[in-house]
Amino acid sequence: MRLSVNKPAIFKEVYLSVLRDNVTKFGSIWALKKLMYRGLKEFAWFSLLPIAVTLHLLQFRQLLIRTEHVGHLAAEFDTLEKLKRLGLLPKYRYFVLAPKKSASNQHLLTYWSKYFTIFVQPILCGFLSLCSRHFFLRYDVSSFISSFFGTQEIYQINQLWNSRPPLLALNDSDEQWSISVLQDLGIPEHQWFVCLHVREGKFWPQNELIQSHRNASITHTFLAIEEIVRRGGIVVRMGDLSMCKLPQLAGVIDYAHHPLKSERLDVILCAKAKFFLGCTSGLAFVSMIFGVPVAQANMIPLEALAVGKSDISISKRLWSESAQRYLSLSEVFTSPASGFYFSHQYKQAGIRVDENTPEDILALTCEMLDRLDKTFDENEEDRRLHADFMLLLKPGHYSYGAISKVCLAFLRQYLS
Repeated sequence: MRLSVNKPAIFKEVYLSVLRDNVTKFGSIWALKKLMYRGLKEFAWFSLLPIAVTLHLLQFRQLLIRTEHVGHLAAEFDTLEKLKRLGLLPKYRYFVLAPKKSASNQHLLTYWSKYFTIFVQPILCGFLSLCSRHFFLRYDVSSFISSFFGTQEIYQINQLWNSRPPLLALNDSDEQWSISVLQDLGIPEHQWFVCLHVREGKFWPQNELIQSHRNASITHTFLAIEEIVRRGGIVVRMGDLSMCKLPQLAGVIDYAHHPLKSERLDVILCAKAKFFLGCTSGLAFVSMIFGVPVAQANMIPLEALAVGKSDISISKRLWSESAQRYLSLSEVFTSPASGFYFSHQYKQAGIRVDENTPEDILALTCEMLDRLDKTFDENEEDRRLHADFMLLLKPGHYSYGAISKVCLAFLRQYLS
């Protein structure tokens, strides 16, 4: 079993640090306004309590999906529908609130709307959000991928789902539209490409105080980019305008800064890629739900593995300041550090988080390409090595039960 951590103390410290940071940035007047706004919402909830109780008794439940984050928009809907088809989802009258201005990708919502009732009207969403603020009308899905501690249910559900086909496929309209728009983007018809995404942190700056250790440098992917292009592929750099612009690189489209960028094209690119080269960021889930293999570098916490059966991952490295060396994977997984979720936990433990080297990411990319091309050479010793790593995952670890793989070159170098 994994070593225990003081969860209440960690949550308290995170909450207080974020509060102090916000008060420092925005001032005490901001804090007072926030407090008053919260008080008004509590009063509104209490006033609507009879309606909330009635709807609750009528079996209505709001699925508490964090639609403002594309990873949650993809993975939580996907997990729910798989639960439903496996006969494991309780039978309620489910609905989702996804007001237009807050949902991260409206086009992706259209794919889920055939499975779930989704409300997008702002006034209706506001009303139902107040009704379900506490106790009633709530169906919590945070255990899928959002629990800060313990095993995430997405791994168990995908283990049960196993080799069944993905839930989503591009519809005829998107398939037809993509032919011309991909050519305009610089991808000829029948040309294979890889989506690339590296988390930089500017998209959600208010989260940086507690999760900056998840960021990485896109320059560390340049060797992998060269290998993809050498093998005949094109690399499409995903992201948003907050990210650094790429230099001119052969075979690379900096789609994050491209005038053709749109929510619809975001989905299409993720769905049509040969594979998605990502990190510990949610956009990779969009490829996963369409059945596109995912290779994830810089995973953190170290307990977090990729999700799908065809997926491969590698984790960041942990440097011990006291020992003045990197910790092996075997050492990390017998300590609480394997599940550290917040930046301050590493600092307090005297641990520096280092991103993967360009060579690590190149090895990950080569393994994925070789596996997809059915040329990957895996012997019995390799299978034993991977099995030895998976034995490090115990009940309570973040990705216990995962059916994905870890890059073998990474395990050979860093397991022990």
